[in-house]
Amino acid sequence: MKKAHLIFIGIAVLSFGFTSCKKKGCTDVDANNYNEDAKKDDGTCTYPVINMGNNNSGDISGSGGSASSSKTFTQSSSTLGWDMSINASAGSFNLRVTDADGTEVINQTLTAGSGPQSADGTSAAGTTGTWTATVTLTDFSGTGDYSFQ
Repeated sequence: MKKAHLIFIGIAVLSFGFTSCKKKGCTDVDANNYNEDAKKDDGTCTYPVINMGNNNSGDISGSGGSASSSKTFTQSSSTLGWDMSINASAGSFNLRVTDADGTEVINQTLTAGSGPQSADGTSAAGTTGTWTATVTLTDFSGTGDYSFQ
């Protein structure tokens, strides 16, 4: 009886040890503060910020996470002037714009530490009407902005 009691206590201690020692942290790989060692999410995840604004410009910031955001706007001309820039230590910033027919007229990516850290130009010609701008950040650490003219 004593031996069975000790075995039960041993199993209970091991079981408690395995369930209560789970490291807590952010378990979302898209978060700024993802912790690959965390086994249980503790609700502390933070994400990159994409401020698309109410006008023709926006800004971004992140600390290692990934995110995407879109907004629509009315475009009365068949082309669109644009610019974008980053001040980042890691990751990429993609700016994609589609016209009223869903045709891609801008698709530009800036990557931290590789190539230019700013870009500008004029979109391809598109159909006027409601256009959609999409900003995507991937593993992004830094700040940046974009604007349309």
